[in-house]
Amino acid sequence: MVTTPAFAQEFVLPDFGDKSANTKMPETDKGNETEIQNEIDFFPEGSISQAGNAADDFDFEKSPEELQEELRGDAYDAALQGLLPLRPGEIRELLEQFDRTQESVELPVYPAPKPQIAVETLSLDPGTKPTTIKVAHGYVTTLNILDSTGAPWPIEDITWAGNFEVVESGNDSSHFVRISPQSEFAYGNMSIHLSALQTPIIISLETSRDIVHYRFDAIVPEAGPFAKTPIIQSGLSTAAGDTDMSGFLEGVLPPDAQRLSVSGVDGRTSAYKFNGLTYLRTPLTLLSPAWISSASSADGMRIYAMNSAPVLLLSEKGRMVRARLSEREDLLDER
Repeated sequence: MVTTPAFAQEFVLPDFGDKSANTKMPETDKGNETEIQNEIDFFPEGSISQAGNAADDFDFEKSPEELQEELRGDAYDAALQGLLPLRPGEIRELLEQFDRTQESVELPVYPAPKPQIAVETLSLDPGTKPTTIKVAHGYVTTLNILDSTGAPWPIEDITWAGNFEVVESGNDSSHFVRISPQSEFAYGNMSIHLSALQTPIIISLETSRDIVHYRFDAIVPEAGPFAKTPIIQSGLSTAAGDTDMSGFLEGVLPPDAQRLSVSGVDGRTSAYKFNGLTYLRTPLTLLSPAWISSASSADGMRIYAMNSAPVLLLSEKGRMVRARLSEREDLLDER
């Protein structure tokens, strides 16, 4: 008797001739197919193909040095974008806007004060009003003290009141100080003790937005320790408050002054006729005629008041020169 194996007995061949035969896949196979299709549908459309392309583009043959250099480049780009996110044009526009804002903050709302260099003879009389120096915030005013001959007068000590910065020279024989106000509306005064002068010099300080004295030459109507001996002695000299002499010395002429023609000397010498007197402005020393009053500034310029004279004798470094004055209008040097 021939025995049929168990698996052969269970195996049944389908009837290919029967069209109605059940040829569908088992239910388990259909479930697997549904799960696979669901997993495929989970990915976005085109993602699988893109991933495949990315994989194709990736170069698996790059060396470690190339990979490190690529990483450094990516890190540099990220750092540059993080630290400097603005474009050059945007940075330039930002700096220009900042400059305009800074200018608006620092630029004064009022015009700059008019600079002046003043020469004034001080008064030592107790009943007179002290001389006033115009200062301005942001500007330095130099106070220069001279004697009646134009020589410097040394300062022994100085005291001031008010919101000012006063800088003295370290030299013991210094004759000038620098004054700077520390606020827009600072007011005060100064008390100056000069060498070999019993009376102290009192000067008022006043801030101004219209006028600022860049240099103020204060002339003391006395002979100081370094006074120059005049060639011609005269009993008269410039007095305190003589605005005519101070104006001619500064180059600020009175409206009625008539300019005279001067020949024989250079352009540093000029002459004017005013109130019946002749005023000579020159760095030279006048020898003749005798002058009535005179004054000097720190830069060596001198002003002489005298009676009318057609010819003047002057001394320039020990050499005598002759100057001629004329009132002819066709020779006037209008400048």
